[in-house]
Amino acid sequence: MNQRGFATLEVILMVMVIGILASIAVPRFNSITTSANTAKVQSDLSTLDTAAAIYAMENGTTKNTLSITDDLKDYLQDASTIKPPLGDVYVDSTDKKLTVTSSMSYSVTKQDDGEYRATLEGHTAGEFRKTS
Repeated sequence: MNQRGFATLEVILMVMVIGILASIAVPRFNSITTSANTAKVQSDLSTLDTAAAIYAMENGTTKNTLSITDDLKDYLQDASTIKPPLGDVYVDSTDKKLTVTSSMSYSVTKQDDGEYRATLEGHTAGEFRKTS
């Protein structure tokens, strides 16, 4: 009989090729996701810094901590979108990563110099950097 189909060896070789390609592609996708998360954190912290500066100009700096949903809601287009993304973010240019969990949130506190600064786990917008 003359049957047509793939031999076992051919199937094994194709699975190996697909595995090799996947091992190359998956880390690249993870890196892209981490870079996107980092960009969102930077953007959110910059937005919060700007909103806090406007709040301070209009209301003074009497509070030690500002609430995003109460104090800053009038200065943000949509306060509900200001949430850190879950997953890894780059903290500095040496590829150090911080894994953001659902229990983490942004905070806006008054610094020693009297200015408000938005942070995520104590890191400011300038400390989050996309790697090259």
